[in-house]
Amino acid sequence: MNLQQLTYLVALDTHRSFGLAAEKSFVTQPALSVQVQKLEDELGVLLFDRNKKGAEPTAVGVKVIAQARQVLREAQQLRELVQVEKGEMVGELRLGVIPTLAPYLVPRFLVGLTTAYPQLQVRVEELRSEEIMVQLKDHRLDVGLLVTPLDDRQLRELPVLEEPFLTYVSANHPLAGKAQIEAADLKAPGMWLMQQGHCFRHQVLNLCAATTDPNAHVTYESGSIETLMELVRRHQGYTLVPELAVLDELDTNPLVKRFVDPQPVREVSLVVHHGFVRVPLLTALRQLILESVPERLWAGQSGAKVRWR
Repeated sequence: MNLQQLTYLVALDTHRSFGLAAEKSFVTQPALSVQVQKLEDELGVLLFDRNKKGAEPTAVGVKVIAQARQVLREAQQLRELVQVEKGEMVGELRLGVIPTLAPYLVPRFLVGLTTAYPQLQVRVEELRSEEIMVQLKDHRLDVGLLVTPLDDRQLRELPVLEEPFLTYVSANHPLAGKAQIEAADLKAPGMWLMQQGHCFRHQVLNLCAATTDPNAHVTYESGSIETLMELVRRHQGYTLVPELAVLDELDTNPLVKRFVDPQPVREVSLVVHHGFVRVPLLTALRQLILESVPERLWAGQSGAKVRWR
């Protein structure tokens, strides 16, 4: 048994196809198949059921694969510990970011990250919160950037931002005449919402629930904040948006309105598994993110705020 065999085993579990697993592992399919077969022969068990649709782990295979992932992660941690001791910022950084944050925040710090650490290979993937949490615990991601708190003991959170919710109101909506919005104003009809499964939708409904039944004013559900804003611009209605989504038009767009104090905010954090050892990298990433946004958005800044989950 060796680490290379365990790597092929995990690749096959990830892709459930010998051909795709071999392609992603940069080996031929026969070579990968032989190594998986050798591992099965050594252990004396069948780890995968082979069929026309691909490969499915057996009951014992699921347990072996889980342990293999842990062994590979601990082997990687040995390398990372040495890199930390040497002060090196090298290797791969696998970053998962929620869709309501990625397009507005990642472009602000990504170039700075790759410029500051040219030997670091950065892979960014947009995923929903639940997917990021699962992949952090499976060690398929190194760092997550998502809304907290998560209340998960296997994960460690490093707060970075406290991002206010703002309203985006069409010019012909009754709320358009208000300088600032109050929570009670969310009783007004015509709210556009994110689709089911997005954490931002859940946060908005929590905010609405403080004043009214949220289902009373749901007229349409969209998969993106950009679509919601376009609906507001072209039709009557309003929606809630995170500040980073409209950061460049705060002072020029009359459709954007703040809430009165205390402003509702969402806490944005860097999240890692408790076994994560590259603390200097995490610290550097946090600093680059902070430098890319206005100081008023930094976590822990003074001001009247109410955190919504």
